[in-house]
Amino acid sequence: MKSISKDQLTDPEHLEIINTESHHNHELVMDKTGVIRWKPNKEVCDSLKDRNFNDVIVEFLIRGLDKNCEEYRKMYRDIGYSLDGYWEIFYWEVNNPISNQYIPNEK
Repeated sequence: MKSISKDQLTDPEHLEIINTESHHNHELVMDKTGVIRWKPNKEVCDSLKDRNFNDVIVEFLIRGLDKNCEEYRKMYRDIGYSLDGYWEIFYWEVNNPISNQYIPNEK
């Protein structure tokens, strides 16, 4: 994986994510197929390796954490989710009907 700068992004959806979530400094990488992703956190990936991901999501929901919560979003960044997929999950109103209510943490 190759590190890339946020300044290199041109896709409008990627820019929407970066401009909205300017409060964190999670690194971006480009994988060998050219997909732009959040840089995976090995410890988080290892901790989820033997778990059903749907169960993890249910745990968030039981705790009252929805897609607009930082902890929920951070997990997706930490597992190295692609920016395209991240936008679909968190910014596309079809998958997150309350996406317009997201208020990022301040720096």
